[in-house]
Amino acid sequence: MATQIQSIPLSARPAESDSIPAPALPPISRRKQAVVLLSAFMTIALTIGYNQCFGVFQEYYLSSSQDIIVPSPASQASPPTALLAFVGTLCYGLTWAGGILVNPVISRIEHGTWTLTTPSTRLWRRRIMRLLTPRTITISGVLIMTVGFTLASFSSSIWHLLLTQGFLVGLGMSLLYFPLLAPAPEYFTSHRATAMGFILAGGGAGGLIFSPVIRALLSSVGGRWTLRIYAVFNLIAGLPIAWAVPKSRFAGVSPAGGPGRRDTHVSRALASRPTFLFSVVAAFLQSAGAQLPLSFIPSYTVVLGLTASNGATYLAVSNAINAVSRVLTGYAGDRLGRQNTLFLTLLLAACSVFAFWLSSVLSSASSSSSLSLWLAFIALYSASAGGYYALFPALIAEVFGIQQYAAVNAFILFVRGLGTMFGSPVGGQLLGSSEQGTAAYASIAYWDGALLMGATVCCVGVRWADGKGKAWKWIA
Repeated sequence: MATQIQSIPLSARPAESDSIPAPALPPISRRKQAVVLLSAFMTIALTIGYNQCFGVFQEYYLSSSQDIIVPSPASQASPPTALLAFVGTLCYGLTWAGGILVNPVISRIEHGTWTLTTPSTRLWRRRIMRLLTPRTITISGVLIMTVGFTLASFSSSIWHLLLTQGFLVGLGMSLLYFPLLAPAPEYFTSHRATAMGFILAGGGAGGLIFSPVIRALLSSVGGRWTLRIYAVFNLIAGLPIAWAVPKSRFAGVSPAGGPGRRDTHVSRALASRPTFLFSVVAAFLQSAGAQLPLSFIPSYTVVLGLTASNGATYLAVSNAINAVSRVLTGYAGDRLGRQNTLFLTLLLAACSVFAFWLSSVLSSASSSSSLSLWLAFIALYSASAGGYYALFPALIAEVFGIQQYAAVNAFILFVRGLGTMFGSPVGGQLLGSSEQGTAAYASIAYWDGALLMGATVCCVGVRWADGKGKAWKWIA
């Protein structure tokens, strides 16, 4: 049967298309779109899915039953909660922040900018450059991740975990994440937000699976063998994904009057636009606040008197709700306007922190209302927090143009990486107080709510600035 071919034009903003004609891009088959969807979904599951369930590891490292860190943090008068939280946020932050380096390298490789053709070039250098392909980079990422998890299993102190489970794993995830995710929006147009919502739902799906499995392994075989088993799984699951990396549709395409290579650096003119400035601040605040609940769901559940297994289960449920939410908010964004939907989901996430988590914290830990409020928070926050992840990739393409997507997306993800490395460690430091029980989490709830509310205000700024620069539309 012949493969159905769909010719889909990609264009930048209308104002730009008047001066530079849109490049003629190769057609897309439905099969290719399906491959891009599946490979990107699995990439998100393997990288973001793991990052979203690091709270299970964090709770284990802080428990008296852990067999990794010597001496045990549980035996210390003031447990190093902030430093252990930084292991997870360092990995998460590098996964995103690495795009500011990985994206330009991938773009130059695909467009032959680094091709060496002069006879005087050394043979070893020519061989290295021929081997440097997007597939080589993604496979290297999987191998670095596997080495990171393996070395982490031999750790005996927190700084060992920072170098292995934090730095090496985060570096490897960045090398896998961006070559597969950066070209994905180019393969979709009218349903771009829905497609990206499905792809980014992989984070919730991965967290749903990994959270209970990791918790069960930690309970049955201990921390060291859990890390080794996960390293083997990462290698087996990651290599086929790395092999399926798609090429940018702009590779080798040149519009009239200019090169076809995507912009991979933010220009000074772009950086000075109000839409860009508001977007960057919103990304920093949202990433700093969004990861906090995921980091502390297991530990706060234990404080409420439940078990660590209950905490892992609640984290898995949170990821499941988040995965469904990303698909639904992507679908809603295509119909109600991506900026409108993004604002509503951010506002709902911020309100859920103040209305439910903070109320649970201020209630008595022994009361049933405290647990009920906590469960209500997990459900509402998980449903609303997925909106930003699903919508911001398509929103970048809509506001800044598809050829600016790689540059803006890489920079904003770099900022999101910085925000992630900022939010949870500060939360861990706020937790390190003399207060006991649920009251110790009051400062974290205030901190998280303030960050998310600030991101909501900046989202309004993006909506205003974008509407001011274009004709105002209610559905945007």
